[in-house]
Amino acid sequence: MSFLTPKVSIPTPPPPPPPAESPEDAQRAAALSEEALMKQRKRRMGGKETIVAGALGEQKTTSGTPTLLG
Repeated sequence: MSFLTPKVSIPTPPPPPPPAESPEDAQRAAALSEEALMKQRKRRMGGKETIVAGALGEQKTTSGTPTLLG
């Protein structure tokens, strides 16, 4: 930083929101977090599938790591 620039004061962060008080809110939050975890796992599993196209144009879908033999 240069000595010519003014010092900037950073405002304090806002206070955290109050915790969920009703059991319905806790159940809903748990369901949403479980759903987000499932979506994340599905996204990761989809990356393992590879479409292999041969020289003749045929296509086959393989799961897992592609190898030279398969």
